[in-house]
Amino acid sequence: MKKTKILLIAMLTFAILVLAACGNNTATNSGNTPQPSNTSDDNTGDNDAAAKGEDAKGKYDPPITITSVKGLSDQVQKAVALKPDVVNDNIWTRGYEKDLGIKINYLWTVPGAQMEQKMNVAISANDLPDIIPATARQFKMLVDSGVAMDITKLFDQYASDFTKEMMEADKSIGLNQATVDGKLMGLPNVNGAIDGGSMIWIRADWLKNLGLEPPKTMDDVMKIAEAFTKNDPDQNGVSDTYGLGLLKDLLGGFAVLDGFFEGYHGYVNGWIDDGSGNLVFGGIQPQIKSALAKVAEMYKNGYIDKEFSVKDTAKVAESLTAGKVGMLFGQHWNPFYPLQDSKNKDPKADWQAFPIVSADSEPAKPMINGSAGTFYVVNKNMKNPEAAIKLYNYFYAKDPAISPDFDPAYHGKNGEQEIAPDQSFELAAMISFYPQQNLFIHQSVNKYFNDKDQSVLENYWVKDNAEQIEKHKAGDNKLWSAYAWSGPDNSAFTVIDYYDKNNLFLQNGYIKTDTESATQKGATLNQMRDETFTKIIMGSAPIDEFDAYVAKWKKLGGDDITKEVNAAK
Repeated sequence: MKKTKILLIAMLTFAILVLAACGNNTATNSGNTPQPSNTSDDNTGDNDAAAKGEDAKGKYDPPITITSVKGLSDQVQKAVALKPDVVNDNIWTRGYEKDLGIKINYLWTVPGAQMEQKMNVAISANDLPDIIPATARQFKMLVDSGVAMDITKLFDQYASDFTKEMMEADKSIGLNQATVDGKLMGLPNVNGAIDGGSMIWIRADWLKNLGLEPPKTMDDVMKIAEAFTKNDPDQNGVSDTYGLGLLKDLLGGFAVLDGFFEGYHGYVNGWIDDGSGNLVFGGIQPQIKSALAKVAEMYKNGYIDKEFSVKDTAKVAESLTAGKVGMLFGQHWNPFYPLQDSKNKDPKADWQAFPIVSADSEPAKPMINGSAGTFYVVNKNMKNPEAAIKLYNYFYAKDPAISPDFDPAYHGKNGEQEIAPDQSFELAAMISFYPQQNLFIHQSVNKYFNDKDQSVLENYWVKDNAEQIEKHKAGDNKLWSAYAWSGPDNSAFTVIDYYDKNNLFLQNGYIKTDTESATQKGATLNQMRDETFTKIIMGSAPIDEFDAYVAKWKKLGGDDITKEVNAAK
């Protein structure tokens, strides 16, 4: 199974993977200083090594040592159980020393779930390593405190052509997130922004049973929801189905309202241009009110479970698996959970993905956010800071299956951990992915099945997914999720491909770290939003309560956040 599926499953089980580096407050290399390299006094990355040009890009001789630590994912912890020294002795650490002349000294390790807290303590104590892994908030702290080095020139000098190609594929979204006042202050752990686009998942077998077509407008969504509720779509002779799945949290990635709001051009968690160049918060705009009125109408008519306000993801998944839900707004990973469970229980459950649709003549556009959630900060006191760029390059050289230097041994193969516990991408000191990996897989799988292009199977990712789809087509129902995710027809990435080709993604206007006011007041504002929206949907508050909510949002910190966002954009 490819690494994206592993990451998805990790996310769905709430296991957070953080690959990290941390150490002492001197942040110096413990090995001998190589030639050439030295950090300039102004810490801008314009150092002697960079000045020496191409010669400085080679292997360090003698080797240098870079301090770091690692947050251990569940997979890495299993590898440690099999090979206790695997964190310090693995295919990556050996490759760094052999090919780059860089030794990695992991000063400490913690389970991934504890990494953020451990790093907060290290930042507070100024007990920091050469390369500092950071969440977005920690990144801002390190920049504001002057710990982070400006690596603008270093990146331009040392980033490989392929690394730069990966940043271009990301449309520089991750680099922009890591840029402050025009200076690159860290390296983004890129995952890709386009994967976050909303979509509609519908039981196509229910559409067929009722003689309905997939939705082309939001009015169609309403009609399908009504038919799925009232017209016995599963043909069991009992009125026991709901047209639209919805969980109590309202927003997120499964059975939520993000895509529903976007159908009305409302962006509940995003910042949009007000037409004069300023950003305004999408969650308080009139479009949200219009969409909420429709959701309240659906709830009143029984198209949504009356008890949605107390049902979390697991409970809604239970209803879906039991065949009680026929449509939901979600994201690309939904086939793996919980739609595969639905398919396992009822092989006739034909879940298909469709683009979000518009309430008017303007096309619906899903909003995408930043592509990086974590960053690698280079400590201003680090000797040989260009080594950080080399490690970043090394991951891009060895792991992405489209790299000219791709080596599957560095990636590792799911299910072979007991054979080779020291071979996994999760053991790398720094990671960052091809941001269009999943779309590339889909497009290649499409060529294989529709165009009969066998050459695409030469790619590691594509071969893995195509083989799983072939097994599904041959009768392995448990691999249906592979088809629903990347397959050639009405799959998740059929939808993402459609958005991409038609330039339908809308970039969130603000994708950097939360501002000071957002950090202090954001949780309170979000709680107020959730409570207000839920009351409106359930009819315990009138739709005009939205206007009161907007006024409170502004007064309780929203206006301050808006000022800060516009100053920082």
